Amino acid sequence: MLGGVSGHAGLFATGNDLMKLMEMYRRGGEYGGVRILSADVLKEYTRVQYPENENRRGLGFDKPLLGNDTLPREEAYPAISASPASFGHSGFTGTFVWIDPDAEITYVFMSNRVYPTRRNNKISDLSIRGAILQAAYDSMLDRKPF
Repeated sequence: MLGGVSGHAGLFATGNDLMKLMEMYRRGGEYGGVRILSADVLKEYTRVQYPENENRRGLGFDKPLLGNDTLPREEAYPAISASPASFGHSGFTGTFVWIDPDAEITYVFMSNRVYPTRRNNKISDLSIRGAILQAAYDSMLDRKPF
């Protein structure tokens, strides 16, 4: 949406802290009984912006491909079972989070794909993150295996 220029640099946190943050998002802006973000702000940031331009992204979050559930599983992003309400973010080093409030799934994938070289793209090329996410959907939602 910003032509490749934006004020973020991926995901930087411990797995434990990242899971807490993502759980707060999944719970509509509340965590541990404390309201941290307005539910309305979170809804705005996680809804598809400008779908009339075939944009699938929210404000600061990625969303499933438009028509994701109608695509062949190998073309779906991030996973064919991801609901339209779901959202997430990926980092340059291969880290990935995906939140699906409808399915009550919070997924955190920590990695360092740039070791030993920045040219290592196997995590993306092999759709590892999406395949693991789909396995989580399958195990929790009693769907066919990915």
